[in-house]
Amino acid sequence: MKKLLLLFVSMSLFVSCSDDNGETLVDVDASEIVGKWDLIELTANGKSTNETLGQSVETEFSTLGKDFDFEVEFTNNPQNVTGTGSYNSVVTYTALGQTTTEVIPTTTANGLEDATWDVNGGILKITPSIQTALNLASDAKIIEFDGEKMRLKFDINQSAEGEEQGISFKISATGTAYLTLKKQVSTAL
Repeated sequence: MKKLLLLFVSMSLFVSCSDDNGETLVDVDASEIVGKWDLIELTANGKSTNETLGQSVETEFSTLGKDFDFEVEFTNNPQNVTGTGSYNSVVTYTALGQTTTEVIPTTTANGLEDATWDVNGGILKITPSIQTALNLASDAKIIEFDGEKMRLKFDINQSAEGEEQGISFKISATGTAYLTLKKQVSTAL
């Protein structure tokens, strides 16, 4: 069950919804997003609740990405986004007074691996090619953009139910994730 909780906490980074709560968004034209970008920063924090056998356990979590070798490409006509590579997620979670930190090799980044995209009013809408319970359409708020660097904010709000070894469970998570991408310099002659 601990591995399932850790998986869910780390997957919370990859499913999100966005609500407008008065933040200043940067309105970006789609043509400015097209190109190859390097993932250079990823952080997340939040809380999750695991309900099993009539017991509820709250967990606080934080994630910090490191050792980045992950590239994201936004294309136009069609507007696809693909991400390839890897990085390590350092996930720290506290439950029942116990704090644990684990390093998880990661090959996903908030649905940017294989999706379509659109941008409007400072919101980057990402729709994964394959829809699953943990891989849904998400909205990223563009909170910084200067043509060379783009910082995205994802609001985490998800839940899942299932069964493991005959025991039913329900997990929910809320929080915030931030991704920073740096545009690659074109070397075309």
